[in-house]
Amino acid sequence: MLQVIEPERPAELPKIDTDAQGRKIYRPDGAVLRNYLRCRKHVSIIRGSIGSGTSTASIMKMFMISMEQWPQGDGIRRTRWCIVRNTFPDLKNTTVKTWLDWFPEEMYGRFYWDRPYKHIVRVGDMEMEVHFIALDSPEDIRKMRSLEVTGFWINELEFIEKDILDEAESRTGRYPAVKDGGAKWDGVIADMNAPREDHFIPLMMGEVPLPDDWSEEERLAYQKPSNWAYHVQPPAMLEIKDAGGTITGYRMNPVAENTKWLKPGYYAEKIKGKSKQWIDSRVLNKITVFVDGKPVWGQFNPDIHVAKTPLEPVPGWPVYVGLDFGRNPACVVGQLVNNRWRIFAELTARDAGASIFAPLVKQLLDRRLGEWGVSHRHGAGNGLQVEFFGDPKGDDGVQTDETTAYDVFRSFGMPVRAAPVKNNHIQTRIEAVEYAMITMVNGQPRFLVCGSHCRTLKVACEGGYHFARIKGTSRHKESPEKDRYSDIADACQYMVLGAGEGRVVVGQDRASRKGPVDIKVHKKSRRRGGF
Repeated sequence: MLQVIEPERPAELPKIDTDAQGRKIYRPDGAVLRNYLRCRKHVSIIRGSIGSGTSTASIMKMFMISMEQWPQGDGIRRTRWCIVRNTFPDLKNTTVKTWLDWFPEEMYGRFYWDRPYKHIVRVGDMEMEVHFIALDSPEDIRKMRSLEVTGFWINELEFIEKDILDEAESRTGRYPAVKDGGAKWDGVIADMNAPREDHFIPLMMGEVPLPDDWSEEERLAYQKPSNWAYHVQPPAMLEIKDAGGTITGYRMNPVAENTKWLKPGYYAEKIKGKSKQWIDSRVLNKITVFVDGKPVWGQFNPDIHVAKTPLEPVPGWPVYVGLDFGRNPACVVGQLVNNRWRIFAELTARDAGASIFAPLVKQLLDRRLGEWGVSHRHGAGNGLQVEFFGDPKGDDGVQTDETTAYDVFRSFGMPVRAAPVKNNHIQTRIEAVEYAMITMVNGQPRFLVCGSHCRTLKVACEGGYHFARIKGTSRHKESPEKDRYSDIADACQYMVLGAGEGRVVVGQDRASRKGPVDIKVHKKSRRRGGF
C-alpha cells in the first residue's frame, strides 16, 4: 500500500474577507497565481493541478483587466468577454457556478439564462459584458464566431483543439471599437490541467518535441509566439521513492498553490483509489495520458510497444496505408517487416473532406517515402510499393454528389481498397490490432509505434481510444468513444487488416483471398491459436 503523508490540520481555517458592500475580496495563494494575474501578454495560459485555483484566478484576471480599460466618452470602462467550455453540462455545472459564486446577481447585475448565457457586471464606472459558450452546441459556436470581443477566457484548455483557440484569438481586439477609444488590452486567457502529450500546448511550449517529419509550415504554426505567456504551477504533491527509485507514496508539496483555500487532506483524499496516470495528470501536474474510462487496448505497453528511436521506412518491404474517412479523417502508415509491424507515420485533420485530405496524404508519403509507387503485389515499379486500405463506408457517395472518398483518392494516384472486415465489425477490427500487440517474434513485440512521428496513435493506444464509463455506474459502454483517438485507431485497424492480420488471427494464410474476415465467428479457433 502506498504511503500518503497528510498535512496537519491548521488551528483555524481561513475565511474570505468581504468589503463594506459584502462583496468577496480575492487573495491569491501562490507565486505563479500572482504572476498570472499580473501578466498582460496577448495570450496567457496557466496550468496546474486540480484545486489549484486557476479558474478563480482567471475570473479575477478578467475583472482586473476590465477595471484597467480606458474609459469611453461617457466615462464608462467597457469590455466584452466570451467564456468557452467544451460541453454545456460542464459550462453550466462548473464554470457558471464558480462565476456566480464570485459575481452573484443580487450584487453585480442580472444573469441571462437564455442560451447562450450572458451576464452584465457593473461595478462603479466598469461594465463587463460576458457571454458563456459551450463547444458542443452549434448555436453557441455560431455565436462565438460572430462576437466582437475584448477577450476570451477558455476554461479547461486541455479539452480544446488549437483551431478553437486560433478562432477565438481572431475575434479579440474588436471591442470597444477604435472609434470609441479601443481596448487597452485584448487577447485570450486560459487555464488547464496537465494535457496529453499530443495536445498542442506542450508542442508549442517545447515540453514535447515536434515530430521530425513535420514540414517547415507545420513547425511555424506550432512555434510559441513572443506575445504568449505560459505559467506552470508546482505540483500539489510529491512522490516518495525508495533507494531503488520505486514510488512508495506521496506527500504534500510545501510550495503547492491555493492550499490555503482547500480543506485539510484534500489531495490525500483525492488520490485514494486512483491510478498513477490520474495522479500524475491531475495532482502532480505532469503531461501524461490519463483515461477517464477503460482503454480499448489494455495490452499496450509504451515501454515495449513504442520505439526508442525514430522509425524510418525499410527499403524492399511493402508499405501499408490505413485510412479513416469522414469530416475528421486519419491516416496511418506502416510496414510489416519480418512479421513485425513498424508504424512510422500518421496524419490527422479536422473538419476536412477527402478532397482536402487526399493531397495531404500524398505529400506525407512523398516526404517520408521518397520514390514510391502503387503496389500491384508483383513488385513492379521503382521505389517502395504502397497499398491503401480504408473504411468500407468510404465507398459511399457523399451527400452532394455520387463522388466517394475512394474516387477522390484514386484521382490523386492512390487507389484505396476496402479493408477486409465483414460488415465493418468493430470487434474484428479491435482484435486484429490486439493480436499484433500481444504476439512476439524472436522475443520481440510484433507491434512497434514511432513515438515521435505517431504521437496521436501512441496516445490512442495508451488509452485515448477507450470505452467511456457509464455515468453513475462502474460499467463501461460497449463501443469505443467516438473522438479524435477513435479516428486514428480506426485507420490503424484498416491498415493491419489490409495486410492480412485478421486472417492470421483466425488461422488462415495472410495472403488468403477468402473474403472479409469476421473474427467473432472464429472465437474457438482463435483461442486454439494461443489467446
